Amino acid sequence: MDIKSYEIEIDEKSVLRYLGYKDSQPYKGLLDKIRNAIHDAYALIEPVVCFDRVSFEYDHENDDIRFLSDDVINEKHIVERLKGAEYVIMAVVTIKDGIENVSSRLFDDGKYMDGMIYDAIGNAALDKLCEKFYSDVANYASKEGYVLTEMMFPGDDKWDIASQKIIFKHLDASKIGVTLDESNMMHPVKSLSFILGIGKDIKSSSSHHDCSKCDFFQCIYRNEKKMYHTLKVKYRDEYKEILAQDGANLFKTLIENGVPVPNSCGGYHTCGKCKVIIDYKLPVTSEEMKNLSDVELEKGVRLSCFVNVDRDLSITVLDEGEISVLTESVGLFEVDSVNPRVKKIPIKLDTPTLDDQRDDFKRVCDALGFDAKIPLSVLKVLPGVLDKSGYNAICVLRKNEIISIEGTDFVGSLYGISLDIGTTTIAAYLYDISTGKMIDVFSGANPQRSYGADVISRINYTIAKEDGLYRLHVAMIEEINMIVDYFCERQGISNESIYEVVMVGNTVMIHLALGVPAENIANSPYIPAFTSSIEVKSKDLGIDINREGYIVTLPMVASYVGADTVAAVLSSRISESDDIILLIDIGTNGEVVLGNKDFLISCSAAAGPAFEGAGITFGLSGVEGAIDHVDLERDPIFTTIGGKAAKGVCGSGIVDVVAELFKHGIVDNTGRIFDKDEVTSVVGKKFLDRIVQYDDMPSFLIDKAGGIYLTQKDIRQVQLAKGAIQAGINILMREMNIDEEDIKKVYLAGGFGSYISVESAAAIGLIPKGLKEKAVQIGNAAGLGASFALLSDEMLEKSKVIRDKVKYIELSNNPYFQEEFLKSLYF
Repeated sequence: MDIKSYEIEIDEKSVLRYLGYKDSQPYKGLLDKIRNAIHDAYALIEPVVCFDRVSFEYDHENDDIRFLSDDVINEKHIVERLKGAEYVIMAVVTIKDGIENVSSRLFDDGKYMDGMIYDAIGNAALDKLCEKFYSDVANYASKEGYVLTEMMFPGDDKWDIASQKIIFKHLDASKIGVTLDESNMMHPVKSLSFILGIGKDIKSSSSHHDCSKCDFFQCIYRNEKKMYHTLKVKYRDEYKEILAQDGANLFKTLIENGVPVPNSCGGYHTCGKCKVIIDYKLPVTSEEMKNLSDVELEKGVRLSCFVNVDRDLSITVLDEGEISVLTESVGLFEVDSVNPRVKKIPIKLDTPTLDDQRDDFKRVCDALGFDAKIPLSVLKVLPGVLDKSGYNAICVLRKNEIISIEGTDFVGSLYGISLDIGTTTIAAYLYDISTGKMIDVFSGANPQRSYGADVISRINYTIAKEDGLYRLHVAMIEEINMIVDYFCERQGISNESIYEVVMVGNTVMIHLALGVPAENIANSPYIPAFTSSIEVKSKDLGIDINREGYIVTLPMVASYVGADTVAAVLSSRISESDDIILLIDIGTNGEVVLGNKDFLISCSAAAGPAFEGAGITFGLSGVEGAIDHVDLERDPIFTTIGGKAAKGVCGSGIVDVVAELFKHGIVDNTGRIFDKDEVTSVVGKKFLDRIVQYDDMPSFLIDKAGGIYLTQKDIRQVQLAKGAIQAGINILMREMNIDEEDIKKVYLAGGFGSYISVESAAAIGLIPKGLKEKAVQIGNAAGLGASFALLSDEMLEKSKVIRDKVKYIELSNNPYFQEEFLKSLYF
């Protein structure tokens, strides 16, 4: 057995590929972090190989490979590759456990992104070590006139991992610190074992290796260009070229390469929204054709989730357009006083003398009047700042921690960002936290929506994909960094002047934003990893504000009543009210809170994404061209966002059209669309020609020009969604023995709750009919609550009190839910 050490160069592109960046670059802050980690990794790795030349015999009768040790390899794929070889090389390669230890420690400390970076570096280092060793063996073999097979690894899809025992019988890998446990797993983890054949009568790796038939993703041959196709992709106003593996699903390839594709099902062939135009006529399945018109098929429109890449393609993604995001809240509520956690304190220090030899940090603490904490990065610059500024400085304090020390010429403003992460949209607000003045606002789509319209779809993605959690986490971190850049460029400020971000969202969104597994939220008993308020350094999440700044999340009540609901209660002052108030945030999860200063009770109704346009045949998000209001007594009967030609129906339009059809006798109280001869109302009879069949079911034609229908199936989706919310409200009232007349106000929060017609919502029972006159649309109460917590430490503490005060009712476990839900399905 031979042992050989190597010096290797870690390939940055390989690291990026393992982190999911195939044809794109990460934002600058993450790229710098990766490069610094690569630099540090050289001191952590020990690339070493143990290997030996091993003879064997090919048994023609049994079609297997036999070694002198009596070990047998009978996997057909391996036998086919080796049977013509003169001998094999068995090898174990490792970089030892330095990278593994650092990565594990970072994960244990909650620094998930840093841990993933080091893990990716370890994989890239193993790739390079295998490549160097293979090159050495190939050079040696060529002198004998031989060629090599590819490396064959126990544990891939064609070779049982138990065969590692054969390699470890022939090699004493303990000599390089590698052992094999009872489960056939190697330790250290960053190790590989393999066999390769050497001879004349074999197919060399370059002539037959097919990556599409192998699931060993660490193999260096995955870089071979011939197994990939080029996709030239146009989306929005951008262009990107992507290398797609032969046979790869087009939808997944686009999503994994950062191309936003409209969808609501996560690529599972159910929503019919992931439309693209392809320059090549590809076969169309009958299932796909159900979601495409003849005109679309003629134009080359396809559903990307049905397409597998087998050639170079030019693709145009048919984007829905920019989503209209509600960022405003009503002026009913204001923060009592501005008292942020971050403050700038000017300090004047005595100049050191032989008689006064206090250290610099001690002088700062004495000037502040208390023993402060100081991070290492600030301590490193402290002497230089004090020397340069003549021992006058600006101390940036967050509670009792000095998060920045600045010269007196760097007065600058104190900035902070409040962030409301919705399942579909994101709203962000830039504040001067010293004055409480709002400086700028950002709104946009949640980049994670490409992975599924609702939280369950996204959780499932993290379970189904090995790097799913990482992808969703990075998508959010990159979006937050883009928002930071947006504010800094527009306002001409430095990101180092932003010291805190306060984040709210539902429980799953907060978990994914922090990179915390959320899979248990999807399954009974629905337990999140945490519900408390979290404060974490921005650098630990890779968010590009001040390097010692903080990211703060508001507390959550339960798996499906999140920080956004706590923030809405905080900003609307329900917990301080004498009157009983009902708060409803209608979205994918309809959060409901009932109470006042004496009690708070909540539940989450699994409404599904119907009110956000998902799961509806012609449903859209709130984009230009989406039908937003419908009135059958007006001409035209609908309006669209932006006054554009109709191309679908958003949530408020869906509620309106269902309410109008019910109001004018085209739909009965069970949700059934009447036959034409059953319609008796005067208004209803005007629209008999619009009661038609679409996709083999009764439907109502909303827009003749655009061919937009509301189908019977769509009405059932609305009934399920509104029934869940209505049942939730009824159970909360039942739990507290409260009648409708006891409720003095109904607050409708969030984008959807602020856009819908209260009249229509009451007509279909989305809000109690008797409370229609008490309804107030309060806008983005969650975003306002996040702003409260950013501007006032007392408000953050109050959010924790609210969280502890709220009693949560799990509807799925409530004995009355099924009864209430069935009753609530009726209009």
